[in-house]
Amino acid sequence: MAGRAPDQSGATTARGDPRATPAAGEHSHIPHHRAPEQPVSVRTLVVAALIVLGIIALVFLLSQIIGVVLMVLVAIVFAEGIRPLVERLRRRRVPQPIAIIVIYVALVVFLGLMVALLVQPIVSEAQSLADNFPTYQRNFLSFFNSLEKQFHFNVDVSKQVADALGAAQQVLFTIGGIIFSLVINFVLVLVVGFLWLVTSDRMKRFVIGLFPVPHQEIAGNVFSEIGYRMGGYLRAVAINSLAVGVVTGVACTVLGLPSPILLGIFAGLTAAVPLVGPFVGIVPPVLLAFTVGPLYPLLVLVVLLVVQLIDANTVVPLVMNRVVALPALAVVLALLIGGTLQGFAGALLAVPVAAALQVIILRVLVPAVYHAQGRDDSAYAAAYQPLTPHLKSSAPRGGGRRLKAR
Repeated sequence: MAGRAPDQSGATTARGDPRATPAAGEHSHIPHHRAPEQPVSVRTLVVAALIVLGIIALVFLLSQIIGVVLMVLVAIVFAEGIRPLVERLRRRRVPQPIAIIVIYVALVVFLGLMVALLVQPIVSEAQSLADNFPTYQRNFLSFFNSLEKQFHFNVDVSKQVADALGAAQQVLFTIGGIIFSLVINFVLVLVVGFLWLVTSDRMKRFVIGLFPVPHQEIAGNVFSEIGYRMGGYLRAVAINSLAVGVVTGVACTVLGLPSPILLGIFAGLTAAVPLVGPFVGIVPPVLLAFTVGPLYPLLVLVVLLVVQLIDANTVVPLVMNRVVALPALAVVLALLIGGTLQGFAGALLAVPVAAALQVIILRVLVPAVYHAQGRDDSAYAAAYQPLTPHLKSSAPRGGGRRLKAR
């Protein structure tokens, strides 16, 4: 029929009929059918479960062999620390194994000379400390009792002082076992470090070869940067600890404190832990200052704080910040996490591990995010500058080129 048009159901409607099309602003009552959601396949669930179980198994395995992992990590840091010396000898056409052995022999000879020079003073001072512990306890309690009478407060610290001094005395008695354990661990570190230096180049080439060809250069740079920072951290810690130990020992000798050599060695060892260690190294000299006079601890505290302040503004910026380049907040968080997980050893290794993670984040994750966002090279070049000297030329340059998002 004229003037009629078939609708979708086959019925006809008038062209001018307002029922032919919905009015403006009104929605059609034709139902919209959504595509049915695809259920999660059994294979996906199985793969996810296997991944979770694998992660749990890996964490459990690491928790069982954490001591071995820490020892290997210490050996790697040590090996990277002496790598520049090995490379210098290799440039003089000395075979790599021979170069490593030469450095090991020089290190053992140096340590032997240090032990020969210091073992007798250390033993005599440790024996003197052990013999005079009761006297130190009486002097400290007498000083504290005078403070109680002067300021009218009552705190019983006799038991706490006795326990603390007893624990310190017990440490002196067991120092032989501690030294034996350190010697065994040092030998293991030397062996593992030797194997790492001999095989690490081949291992790195093998791992880099697993990456796609366009990404192999950045993978090699990441490995080099991590090794540079770990080795540089070891050298910086050694220089800083030596400086702090020597200056603290000299200061304690000038101040007339008992056992200045032990106090200097303790301050040098604790200086290996950034931020927290220097303040821990001040505690024993301040406590022993009570054996000299009531107000002497204040003088000792001021002198050692000045020493730490000078070190923090001269040695640390020159040797530590140049190779680690971690923000202070990252250092504190790394120390807290490492100390909580593995105590003193974890605190020592926390900073080099955090520096390695920083390299991975800045060299891998940040460029991936910038690529995904389509940002240009200049933004990434401003975000990261490598510390390794031979990598500075390979850093991205700011040319304004857009990166294609993938």
